[in-house]
Amino acid sequence: LPSFAGVLDQQLLGGVKGGPMRPLEQLSRPNRESVDDTLRVMSIAFSYLDGAASVDAFLAGRGNPAYAYLLYSRLGDLYVDKQRYQDAADAYRAFVKRDPDNVHAPDLAMQAIQAYTKGGFTNLVIDGKREYVEHYDFPQPFWKNRAHGDFPEVVKELKTNLKDLATFYHAAAQKSKLPADYAQAAHWYRGYLASFPDAPDSAANNYLLADALFESHQYPEAATEYEHTAYGYPKDAKSAAAGYAAMVAYQKGEEGLTGEARTAWHARAIDADIKFAQTFPEHPESSGVLTRAAEDIFAAHDLPRAIQVSKLLLARTPPVDEAQQRIAWNIIGQSQYDLGAFPDAEAAFIQARNRSQGPDPAEVKLRADLTERIAESVYRQGEARRKAGDESGAVADFLRVGKVAPDSKIVGTSQYDAAAGLINLKQWDQAIAVLEPYRRQFPHAPNAEDVNRKLAVAYAEANRPADAAVEFEHISTNPTEETAVRHEALTRAADLYGKAGNDAKSVAMLQRLVAEYPTPVPEAIEVRERLAQMAARAGDTAREQQWLRDIVHADAQAGAARTERTKYLAATAQLKLAAPLRDAFRDIRLALPLKKSLVAKRRSMEAALAAYKAAADYNVAEVTTAATYETAELYRRLGKDVQNSERPRNLNKDELEQYNSLLDDQAFPFEEQAIKIHEVNTARARDGVYDEWVKKSYAALAELSPGRYGKTELSQDVVTTLE
Repeated sequence: LPSFAGVLDQQLLGGVKGGPMRPLEQLSRPNRESVDDTLRVMSIAFSYLDGAASVDAFLAGRGNPAYAYLLYSRLGDLYVDKQRYQDAADAYRAFVKRDPDNVHAPDLAMQAIQAYTKGGFTNLVIDGKREYVEHYDFPQPFWKNRAHGDFPEVVKELKTNLKDLATFYHAAAQKSKLPADYAQAAHWYRGYLASFPDAPDSAANNYLLADALFESHQYPEAATEYEHTAYGYPKDAKSAAAGYAAMVAYQKGEEGLTGEARTAWHARAIDADIKFAQTFPEHPESSGVLTRAAEDIFAAHDLPRAIQVSKLLLARTPPVDEAQQRIAWNIIGQSQYDLGAFPDAEAAFIQARNRSQGPDPAEVKLRADLTERIAESVYRQGEARRKAGDESGAVADFLRVGKVAPDSKIVGTSQYDAAAGLINLKQWDQAIAVLEPYRRQFPHAPNAEDVNRKLAVAYAEANRPADAAVEFEHISTNPTEETAVRHEALTRAADLYGKAGNDAKSVAMLQRLVAEYPTPVPEAIEVRERLAQMAARAGDTAREQQWLRDIVHADAQAGAARTERTKYLAATAQLKLAAPLRDAFRDIRLALPLKKSLVAKRRSMEAALAAYKAAADYNVAEVTTAATYETAELYRRLGKDVQNSERPRNLNKDELEQYNSLLDDQAFPFEEQAIKIHEVNTARARDGVYDEWVKKSYAALAELSPGRYGKTELSQDVVTTLE
């Protein structure tokens, strides 16, 4: 062996130990044959010894000649020729182990792999490939100060081995289902992608990496790699499939999560859905994915983004199907509604309803639901306008609810609010036009009584007293209303019936007031006063006197509730009650027999006097002066009636004169009494009381006592200058 090595030293190194080796292809043919023969002889010698170990031992004493790799290589070749493949591989690998960074080491490493392959040693082939990658992957020392382009074969084999390792372990994992095998497959796929990121098949290998991760239930990592495959490389036939697979990985990954982790993961999944739909609009599942994303975003209450994504769905070309359009418009509508953008919500809900026209019960139900949402959107617009002070605009929106959704559940509420707004605006006729059909349509609504009250006010303000009176009468009979409300309603009903010219109903209302509300006493007496006046206008004297007596009685029984006003009304009532007695007294004629008729006359006079005294006793100035005047006139009238009484027919002239003189004597005290009473009345002028009755007493005194009271004052011009 040393002698043969000397030949190699001479032929390949030029006789210089440690020198550079001459390339074999540069040797002359004889020298090349000589070197080949020498190497063959040495290989046979090494094979007779301990093979590769003998080469190691031999070279240990000779340093590391540049041709050392040939010794291992030719020994391996010899073993291959003899079909000793494992020995051949050991020979090749021995050099790699001895000098892994040698420029020839990668070739021998590959020769070892080829030997294992020829020998059918699959596992050893994999081991060889793994060793090759471990030694010659780009981060390894072999590449220090070496350019990849200078060693294309090494790069090629590295690429092949990385791919083979990943494929082998992936196939093994799919059979064994062992996590370790999947981990190995993922490891080698990542190694390949790290070393050859721009290779034409990198996207495909990235997809396989994602598959390996997915199959081993590493869903987060799988989703990431699927997305990288779909969006990190130029688009190809598998890009869309990778993007879709990423969404599946997100869905699978979410199943085992809870709480905030699940929420965050779901948000990532939604982002993936949107990205997929926008990147691959041609994919048959694209529109469905975007629809689901919009629904998920809305469910997460991210309303602005839900609107944005729904609009993306609606903007797709060609358009998505009507069901998906309806979902998008529905999401937009509800999102805008929740955000307070009620006009936009209304428009979106209408679009959604327009895309639900089928006879299917589910479609019918959906249309009804959308109609309700449209109505609510319009109603909320009205509320917003009302809150902003735009009452007219609010009324318009409230009324519009019935136009856009006549069968909506809130039509009643909207009509009621519209009527309330019209009342606030004092648009009485319009308010009535809304309230009347509302009451017919919703007779048992919870606010039915309030509707009656509003109608009553509107009728009254619209100058429809008869209709208003009917409403107020209805309110007055409602037992659920407060007493004060019923009382006020009954009072207004009486007034309005009167204003409408229906005196009979007005009287009936006033009579109910007296009967049902005897207190407060002053108010009840006022009502009696009105009833008395109405009876007087109607010429019903009996009813008038009944109410006058009621006034007197009510005041007398009032106790602490009595006021100056009730006292006044009672006094005037008593004065009026005395008038018929006075008239009855006047109507009695003093006929023969005088004594008999005079008794009746005196009895009637006493009744009238008692009535006037009762009136005067109230000490109401104008009533007292009137009663005093009438009392005096009763006496005066009695005196005149005595003087004018019927004379006996059988008296002669003298007897008649005596009879007349006797009557004058009988009448004189009555006239004197009349004068005294009138003087009492006129004396009140000194106290500042000088009403019509005092004036009438003065006039009466002028007639009764002209010498004293019938004088006329003389006036004289005042001299204002002296000449």
